[in-house]
Amino acid sequence: MNENEKKYEEELSPLPEISESAPTEVTTAAEAQAPELPREDAPAYRWDFSEAPEVKRARKKHRSALIYAAVMTGAFVISFAVLLVLLLTNVMRTSGEPSSIGGGLQNFFDDEDRIVYVREYDSESGVLTTQEIYDKCLPSVVTISVIKNDDRTGVGSGFIISEDGYIITANHVIEDTASISVVLSDGRFHTAKVIDGNDFTDIALIKIDAEGLTPMEIGSSSDLLVGDSVVAIGTPAATNFAGSLTTGHVSYLDRLFKVSDGNGGVEKIMTFIQTNALVNPGNSGCPLINEYGEAVGLVTMKLNSSYYEGMCFAIPIDAVMPIINAMKNGEDYTHMLGAVSTYPAKIGVQISEVTISSTGDFGIRIDQFISNSYDAARKLKVGDIITHINGVKFNTSAELSILLDKCSPGETVSVTYYRDGQYQEIYIILGR
Repeated sequence: MNENEKKYEEELSPLPEISESAPTEVTTAAEAQAPELPREDAPAYRWDFSEAPEVKRARKKHRSALIYAAVMTGAFVISFAVLLVLLLTNVMRTSGEPSSIGGGLQNFFDDEDRIVYVREYDSESGVLTTQEIYDKCLPSVVTISVIKNDDRTGVGSGFIISEDGYIITANHVIEDTASISVVLSDGRFHTAKVIDGNDFTDIALIKIDAEGLTPMEIGSSSDLLVGDSVVAIGTPAATNFAGSLTTGHVSYLDRLFKVSDGNGGVEKIMTFIQTNALVNPGNSGCPLINEYGEAVGLVTMKLNSSYYEGMCFAIPIDAVMPIINAMKNGEDYTHMLGAVSTYPAKIGVQISEVTISSTGDFGIRIDQFISNSYDAARKLKVGDIITHINGVKFNTSAELSILLDKCSPGETVSVTYYRDGQYQEIYIILGR
């Protein structure tokens, strides 16, 4: 052991025990032998790190580790907070409790839960591009050219549902026709015959003598959601526009649409899929197609006015197919018609809007009865002024129509009317 090692060992020798009760001076043997010198404050010693680069590297590495740990801890805390907020928000939504938005705006759906439907797509979802839909469905779409009994010509559309030539179209395309020709997507012509047609639902089935055709794949209209992408493929305007495609979305489901007769009266109420996929005269009878390339509706009409755009309508395929199958098999389908069209409830009167001078009440005056078959014709008189239905007062004839729309033909309602200076009430059975 050399002198330096001995000195180092001496400096590391155990310190004497120190009592906690009082301070104790400790001196080394070297201090005891050394002469006592005047005490001076020793200068502070600072380590020169430039002499030890490994220490600098160690400190830098330690600092970096601290910064990394701080960043990761902060990220974890933020992520946890966000997750907690999302969980609490989801609990509030699913609990049915009204939420407060913007410091006081209450949920408009306080009385019932609002369910938002969404779809999740994956690589195997079957969703097609617009081009793929067109390539898949075009061979199933046909052009229908007709000559009416009064020698007028017309054009419409249809779609094939069987390899042996059964074709769905709109009834107004083929009614009162002397001849029907079908043009396939490849240009071949065939003469068609009517299997059956129903004016009340505007659904018809025709057939051509052909084999090996490509039938349209049938989907389910009940699976549609508002906002779903749809396309229509048909023949707008004329045969030289055959195979035209338009795109859009489902605008509304189960839209109730009043169809008026020539006198302006409501003839029937139809249930439609409303879409903004543009259609024109000639598109009638063409398929409304979903993003899987399946027919989900039978296009039948649009609002035809310079005031409206993008308001087109198709009969839901779920209501069409049972009627079509019954037509094909020669079966009765009367009980199925209500899924597409219903008759409106009617009192059976022609009216004028009036105000009762003595009371100021609004009412509708009976000017004439449409038919003596209505119950009202047996219980009311011309000149009676109706003011309430089922105890509900109305202020316009439009409001009266809304009240009657909630009723069905054959339903019994109370009618309050004014006659000879007195209000009276009776019960009548609504007709159609």
